[in-house]
Amino acid sequence: MAEEKASPLAIIGDNAIVSTLKGYYTSFAKRREALGLSNPGTVEGISREVQRDVLLSNLMFSGLRADATKVFSINPLFRIQHGLAMGSQALPPYTLTALFGTDKLFLQGGLSNDGSVSAWCNYKWATPFTSKVQMQVQPGSPVSAVSIDHEYTGKDFSASLKSMNPSILEGGLTGILVGSYLQSVTPNLSLGLEAMWQRQSLGSPPSTALSYVGRYKGSDWIASGQMQGGGAFEASYWRRLTEKVEAGVNLQLAFPSPGLFGSGREGTCAFGAKYDFRASSFRAQIDSAGKVGAYLDKRVAPMISISFAGEIDQVKQQPKIGLAVSVESAPDELMEGVESNAGPQAVTPPF
Repeated sequence: MAEEKASPLAIIGDNAIVSTLKGYYTSFAKRREALGLSNPGTVEGISREVQRDVLLSNLMFSGLRADATKVFSINPLFRIQHGLAMGSQALPPYTLTALFGTDKLFLQGGLSNDGSVSAWCNYKWATPFTSKVQMQVQPGSPVSAVSIDHEYTGKDFSASLKSMNPSILEGGLTGILVGSYLQSVTPNLSLGLEAMWQRQSLGSPPSTALSYVGRYKGSDWIASGQMQGGGAFEASYWRRLTEKVEAGVNLQLAFPSPGLFGSGREGTCAFGAKYDFRASSFRAQIDSAGKVGAYLDKRVAPMISISFAGEIDQVKQQPKIGLAVSVESAPDELMEGVESNAGPQAVTPPF
C-alpha cells in the first residue's frame, strides 16, 4: 500500500516549536480555569454601581416630561413611545421612539419634532461577541455623529474596540478609536487598560492617550480607580449598607500639564445614597461644588410611574426641578398571558 503523502502545510502545525507553545497554552488555560475567575464587566462600566445605580448624573432632568408607551408584543419585543417635554433645554418638545428586539437583535429609532434623528442597532453574532452601531443626525448640522462598537465578553475578561466618526474620505483615517481590555486577575481583583487614538483632520497630527483601570470587589463593597491620560484620576467606592440601602462616593481629580496661566488643577467629589422601598426608590446626592440633589421614582400603579427630580446649586443659587409621568399599555391578551405565564416568554435583547 502506497504511503500517504503528507500535506505541505503540515509542517506549520507539526513541529517542535508549535507543540511546545501548545503545551504551554494548555497548561496556562488549565491553571487559569482552576482559579474560578468570573467576567469583570467592561472598562466603560468600571464604576457602574456608583455612577449608574446611586449617583444622579444620568437621572437628573428639569421641566415637565410625559412618556406614553404602547407594548405590542414581548417575543419579539416591539413597542412605541411618545415623549412630551416642556421647560427642558436638553429634551425636545416631542419625540417618537420605536423599539424592536429579539435574543440576537436590538433596534431603536427616534424622531423629534425639530427633525433630529437617532438610531441604535445591536447585534449579537455569538454569545460572547456583540456589535453596536449608534447614529445621530441634527438638522442644519453638516456633521453627523456615528459610533461603532465591538465587544467580546470572555469567561474572565472583556475586550472592546470603539470608533467614533471614523472616515477615510480625506485620503486618510480620521476620527476617534478607543480600545479597552479588562482582565480578572483574582476572584476579587480586575486590572485593565484603555488606549485612545484621535485625529480631527489630516492637517492636524494625531493624539494618543493611555489609561489604566483597576477594580476590587469585596463581600458587600466595590472600589475602582482609573488613571486617565492627560493627568486625570477617578476613584469610586460603593457599599451596600443593608438589603435596601446602598451608598457610593466618586472622586475626580485633574492635573493637566502646567501652562501659561498655571497648572489649572481641579477636582470634584460627590457622595450619594439610595434607598429602595417596596414600589419606589429614593436617591440623594451632595457634591463638593455645592450642589444638593434628590430623585424619587415611584410606581403608583402597575402601568404608571412618577419621577421627581430636584437640585439646587448653593454657590450660584440656581434651583432645578423636574417632574415626569410614564404610562405603559398593552393588549389585554398579552397582559393575561404574562400574568398566567401561558403566553410567550419575554426575550432579552442585547442592549
